[in-house]
Amino acid sequence: MTKLQREILSVVKDSNDHLTADEVYQKVKKTMPTVALGSVYRNLNQFARDSLIRRVVRPQGPDIYESNMAPHNHLVCVHCLRMKDFEINGLEDYIRDHSSSPIISVNLTVNSICPKCEAALNKKNNKH
Repeated sequence: MTKLQREILSVVKDSNDHLTADEVYQKVKKTMPTVALGSVYRNLNQFARDSLIRRVVRPQGPDIYESNMAPHNHLVCVHCLRMKDFEINGLEDYIRDHSSSPIISVNLTVNSICPKCEAALNKKNNKH
C-alpha cells in the first residue's frame, strides 16, 4: 500500500462521520498538498470494492464513504444531506422471513429532517 493509500484509508477509518470524496480530499491535502482529487476517488472506490470501507450511493447527493462495515441503516436529512447511522433490530430477519429470494444485504436509507434543519425551518416559518 502506498503512502497516499494509507493516508486516504486512515482519514476514513479515523473519522466517525460519513465523508464525501471531496471531504476526504480536503483532509488528505493537509498532509499531502500535491494529491489529486481523481486519485482520492480511485482509491476510495477501490477500498470499497475490497470491503475495507463502505460506499453509500445517494441519489440526491454525492456518495459517502464510512468505516462502519457492520450492518446498519442510515437517516439522511433532506435539507443538509448529512447522514447518521441507525439500527432497526430484527430488520434483516424480518426481510428474510418475508422474502422468497435469498437476501444478500439490506441498505435502508430513511429520509428525514435533522434537528438542526428542523429548528432553522421552524425559525424561518415563525418569522412570517
